Amino acid sequence: MKSSSIVLHNIGSSQSGVHLRAALFFGALFGAALLAAAPAGDEAKQTAAPAFKQEVDGCTFVMDLVPFKSGDKTLFVSTTEIPWELFDVFVYGTDKADGKSNDKADAVTKPTKPYIGMDREFGHVGFPCISPSFLSVKQFCEWLSAKTGRTYRLPTGDEFKALCAQSGIDPKNCGDYAWVKDNAEEKTHKMASKKADKLGCFDLFGNACEWVETGAKMGVVAGGSYLDAMADLECGKFEDCKPVEWNEIDPQFPKSKWWYSSGGFVGFRVVCEKK
Repeated sequence: MKSSSIVLHNIGSSQSGVHLRAALFFGALFGAALLAAAPAGDEAKQTAAPAFKQEVDGCTFVMDLVPFKSGDKTLFVSTTEIPWELFDVFVYGTDKADGKSNDKADAVTKPTKPYIGMDREFGHVGFPCISPSFLSVKQFCEWLSAKTGRTYRLPTGDEFKALCAQSGIDPKNCGDYAWVKDNAEEKTHKMASKKADKLGCFDLFGNACEWVETGAKMGVVAGGSYLDAMADLECGKFEDCKPVEWNEIDPQFPKSKWWYSSGGFVGFRVVCEKK
């Protein structure tokens, strides 16, 4: 009897082992199938570079940057347009007065101080900087790079198109996301007062149109502004700078190369090469 019991026990153990191995095998197959069927977006979220915050010595504004793909590169873009409180530090050198600058940043050529309030009384703190020339914003990027040790620049035309494609916004139906002619009452509004897009960016369209680097000597702008109707907005639509028209009311001679006195609809955001 003992012999028979042992044999039966061994047979039962053998069957359990077979069942366990079978369960593990099919479980592995099922797991692999689930992984293969996972949406590409989920995988992208798992492998995407994390967003980060950029503090700038001498300024209370902290810039948020989120990742996006342009071709095979991952870059980072500021979630908002550059605000006055950061651009003011660049123009007026208040960081130097507070001892929070450095020699490399101080060596960057800065714009002349504007002779009128360039914010048009639309709003200042928390509002997008408007009216800087293409030269001004490129110098700002050089200054910001020197201040932070990272490489900041304007987005290229292709990068702006990539931002648009990944934003999830239909430019021609973007009232929830953009301050445009249809809802802005002909002025800029406080940054991030509309919904964020899928990237986490605000005002990619509308509010202030944005300087983009395409190789054009005087620069081009994209995204449209508070003066543009939604029906006229497009992802790949770039407008050439019009220096005479955009500086029409400047009484100086020669007219300022740093500010556009009639360009109160022009702003910018920045791209960072790497975290």
